[in-house]
Amino acid sequence: MNLPQFAAELEKLTTTQQLEKALRAYLQTYGFRYYAVTYYSHHIKTGRKLIYDHVSQPLRAWHLHYLEQGYADADRTLEEAYTWTLPLYWDVQQQLQQAKNKREQRIRRESIEFGIDKGLSIPVHGPQRDFISLTLHQCRNETCLQNYESLQYEWLSAAQIFYHYLRKILRHVPVVSHQLTRREKECLLLTAKSWRVEQIAKELNISVRTVNFHLQNANKKMGVNNKYQAVRQYMENNE
Repeated sequence: MNLPQFAAELEKLTTTQQLEKALRAYLQTYGFRYYAVTYYSHHIKTGRKLIYDHVSQPLRAWHLHYLEQGYADADRTLEEAYTWTLPLYWDVQQQLQQAKNKREQRIRRESIEFGIDKGLSIPVHGPQRDFISLTLHQCRNETCLQNYESLQYEWLSAAQIFYHYLRKILRHVPVVSHQLTRREKECLLLTAKSWRVEQIAKELNISVRTVNFHLQNANKKMGVNNKYQAVRQYMENNE
């Protein structure tokens, strides 16, 4: 799928799931198996401002760990992408050498352990200070970013097109937080305070597995992909 075909396809779609499928098909054209889309309402810091995220299945374990650890607050590359308007290429080994503190060193070491080698962060800034980043990952023994210089502006255009239709769809996503149970609401409220699932389990005197069960149910009811999106929608709907 080339860029004009991608743009024409997105124009016909009406759900985020359809958009994600089209994005996957487009990026597979260039050999990308590892990629993530993160969409923040104002600033990248604090997971509560994460509006939406989509990640390819092979990258999902690392992406969820990244969110759980709150690494966006310490990721200088993501911070640079937020203040940048052009694609930002990075090398994990160089990031590790340039890390300013132990937490940032930890991010880089763990990403290397996962197998990530290089990447390209593609920023798109919205009209209301919202920000979306399409991050393309190259893992060891892959070459999908080998010729990124000649293709990065096409991928930037693809990210801008995806953002346009994603934002249009998200504006019409219904919030159904009134269907949440008491426990689901409690788990979301404690998550909003940046509590880990272990802390929530101890506070509510339930198991970690049960906490995750309640959070997953909340995700399904609210039509979102993870607990951070669920928290945002619940908090906005109950201000």
